[in-house]
Amino acid sequence: MIWMLVVMMAMAGINGLQVPANAYSCVNHRCVAEPRGLEVKPGAMGLKLCEMTCSGNLWPLPWNVSLAKTAIAVSIDGIQHDAGFTSSLVHAMQHIFDNTLALKATECVLDAINATTLKINATIASFSEELKLETDESYTLELEDGQVLITAATIYGYRHALTTLTQLIEHDDLTHAMYIITSGIIVDNPFYPHRGVSLDTSRQFYSVASIRRLLDGMGATKLNSFHWHLTDSSSFPIEIKSEPRLTSNGAFSSHKVYTQREIRELVAYGKARGVRIIPELDAPAHAGAGWQWGAKAGLGELGVCFQHNPWPEACVEPPCGQLNPFNDHVYDILDMVYGELDYLFESDVFHMGGDEVHLGCWNMSEAVTKHMTNRTSKAFYNVWGMFQEKARALVRQEKIAIWTSDLTKAPYLNKYFDPNSTIVQMWTLSTSSDAKFYTSQGYSVIASYYDAYYLDCGFGNWILKGSDWCHPYHHWSVLYDLNLLHNVPQKHHKLVLGGEVALWSEEADESSMDVKIWPRAAAAAERWWLNPLKSSWKHAIDRIRIHRDRLVDIGIQADAIQPHWCRLNPGECTLL
Repeated sequence: MIWMLVVMMAMAGINGLQVPANAYSCVNHRCVAEPRGLEVKPGAMGLKLCEMTCSGNLWPLPWNVSLAKTAIAVSIDGIQHDAGFTSSLVHAMQHIFDNTLALKATECVLDAINATTLKINATIASFSEELKLETDESYTLELEDGQVLITAATIYGYRHALTTLTQLIEHDDLTHAMYIITSGIIVDNPFYPHRGVSLDTSRQFYSVASIRRLLDGMGATKLNSFHWHLTDSSSFPIEIKSEPRLTSNGAFSSHKVYTQREIRELVAYGKARGVRIIPELDAPAHAGAGWQWGAKAGLGELGVCFQHNPWPEACVEPPCGQLNPFNDHVYDILDMVYGELDYLFESDVFHMGGDEVHLGCWNMSEAVTKHMTNRTSKAFYNVWGMFQEKARALVRQEKIAIWTSDLTKAPYLNKYFDPNSTIVQMWTLSTSSDAKFYTSQGYSVIASYYDAYYLDCGFGNWILKGSDWCHPYHHWSVLYDLNLLHNVPQKHHKLVLGGEVALWSEEADESSMDVKIWPRAAAAAERWWLNPLKSSWKHAIDRIRIHRDRLVDIGIQADAIQPHWCRLNPGECTLL
């Protein structure tokens, strides 16, 4: 008792002030704060250790959990990994695990007497490093006195098990030692195969470091799909070696370009965190910067309406720009771009964009209208469909994804999109019956409903004074409680692949990215992993508060959920 008192006094001193550490006891599955003092009640523990052993701290919550309510001291020096084989990817996964534990011990860590050595053995059925929609992410995690056994179908299930294990090892503020749950078993796998974040890096350029930070958060939360909206009418910020004029005419500057080396490194960085990167090259609309050089090069107008003003005549927001669907050189260039993106990303799905084609743009462009015998809406939709078919034939991937649009409605949907190879990403209202409609037609769908999953909403309008088009701000509870299977018949449930939050960048950049994405993306992550139909956000608030702080600890500037006092006093901030 005397040595503990000395350590507590030494560690609590701040600028000469004595602030005793907070101590807790477990009472009816709740951590109860003890009265502050320099003497600690026998059996009391620090908050993180209490949360782990008493009330629960896992996020996302696994499917099947049986854990002891006790913990033993463990040494994080010399962690022993044995996955049955080794590779640079598996080593990277283990390195992330080791670093995560090291970050937990931010103060002085004392190796407790008789602390057990952490040994992690694994049995992995497949050593394939391919990461795709069908990848089996399941795992079983067994713990017994510091000995850990992981059984997984793939290395990505193994990675998820390591992520869960980091949450079962905590630093105790009172003893300044690391502790691991004494024993237990977790059997786990995700409910949905697609759990994603979409980021627009065309309207604002995001540094590679900021994208890595996003991937760090996704890995810590078991989100597995980064949908990279690479280009738009604002900029073309990617290096294309077969047609460098796209980049030289489309990038904001030479410092705001994603080189092919950087892209390859990000793909590897994502895989180590269980995240596949899906590229999107939006077309035929949302294509301006980068395509404006055709006429001078003798290739005709590759794009039309670029920077047209008044912009409402030709697009939904400035700058305007759409591809010329009748210029064969457009398809030659797309063929080269699609080929390079296929090599860089190794993705099983290619996102073709395909929304918000402005008929007014094409209607005012002689390069388009001279090929048309009439200018009815139906005629323009068929021109759009012609472009879609010709571009689709150039895509290397077996599956494509597209945004909902006028072309994904009857009578054009079945005419231009094959349900066996098309994923429809819905950015409509969550109260609509779109999921029911598309799945009834045989299409797989991803939900990105703007009234829940658009993370840039509720921050005002950048074009005029007042609210933005998708206000209000979507609180994390909205994302957590949204059931994607609403209105979808049981026989079509498998066609609902999952969900994706989106951060569009008209009024967001890397300085505000973290606070707009996190912890709301984490709330969606548990919904997509567990699909908890019998619980709501109120049952999850204590755990997501813990996970929010966990994200901050690894360098992510996640938004606050509630006053810090509420975490220090569990159960006292009663929800209404």
